[in-house]
Amino acid sequence: MIQLFSNSLGDKELSAIKKVFKSKWLGFGKETQTFQKNLGKRIESPNVLCVNCATAAAYMAMKILDIKKGDEVIIPSINFAGCSNAIIDSGAKPVFADVDTRYLNIIPEEIERLRTPKTKAVLILHYGGHPCDMSGIFQHSKGLKIIEDSACALVSKYKKKNCGTLGDIGFFSFDGMKILSVGDGGAIVINDAKLIDKAKEIRYMGISNRQSGIDSYKDGKKRWWEIELNNTSNRFTPNDISSAIGNVQLKKLDYFIARRKEIWTIYQKEFSGIQNLIIPPEPLPNTKSSYYFYWLTIPEKRDELAHYLVSNGIYCTFRYYPLHLIKYYKYKGSLKNSEKVNNDVLNIPIHQNLTDNDVDKIINTVKKFIKKFL
Repeated sequence: MIQLFSNSLGDKELSAIKKVFKSKWLGFGKETQTFQKNLGKRIESPNVLCVNCATAAAYMAMKILDIKKGDEVIIPSINFAGCSNAIIDSGAKPVFADVDTRYLNIIPEEIERLRTPKTKAVLILHYGGHPCDMSGIFQHSKGLKIIEDSACALVSKYKKKNCGTLGDIGFFSFDGMKILSVGDGGAIVINDAKLIDKAKEIRYMGISNRQSGIDSYKDGKKRWWEIELNNTSNRFTPNDISSAIGNVQLKKLDYFIARRKEIWTIYQKEFSGIQNLIIPPEPLPNTKSSYYFYWLTIPEKRDELAHYLVSNGIYCTFRYYPLHLIKYYKYKGSLKNSEKVNNDVLNIPIHQNLTDNDVDKIINTVKKFIKKFL
């Protein structure tokens, strides 16, 4: 089966892990501090904190921005449930917005339509690595906090500025399916430097001025085991095992993106002009994509194409199932575009481990389906 997602881990990552094992320090330590620094350099932000996953970063964002009971957060329905869960668990209400049917990103005018005096923030997603229309978002979200779900957009750029650094808070994912993979992990970017200390506390159970007991002893603290809390929180820290992998993966990132773009370009050429098949748009002008997803739109025959591909050894799916259709959220109403793409759009494999033969097979199988059934 040709997989939809894949990671590229090898001997260099194993060697980095071996060094961590030899150090006998597996938790948050020097490797994580180095990874934070290296990642910050890559995305040109000094305010990067590594966390144990992107969902943790979404939960942290709510607490950092003091989003609480009675507040509302606008979020595109095409997004991952972890983000809406973070809003709900903060006590706030997720307000689901519709998306553009081509880019699958939030329609900026939806923010204006949905905002109320209770609205405190907008949580956007850069779908598939294609940056949102940020100028429109800024225009319609004045006075609101902007949180960027950049899980798909690690090195995507909007007007030469990295996604994840455009709003008030941004976050990334490094799980086993992402372009840069550490097994499970993530990072959060806080663009207001005044909030960094608060973010660090929230990352580690609310403990203020956190440092190891050994460091406290070296600093001359008489009782180095004492702690204080400024708030209560969960534990969202990563470890040096995953961070050691991350430091190696960062060095491979340019190749990962280049290969993904190469495959994207082949798909765009081969699928262009086929009747009843709509290819995804190129990134907006003055933007750069990470090419995390490739998606085909095939009205009325999407499910049949999905089953045909899987039966021929090519895994595919649709990401993300519209949040407003999840029964648990009890949404009343309709979001026309989100429901349309849920019926018509299919993600097919695009990753750096696809061989040329894999790519040819995917293209030929899609074309055979079109010829046979449409």
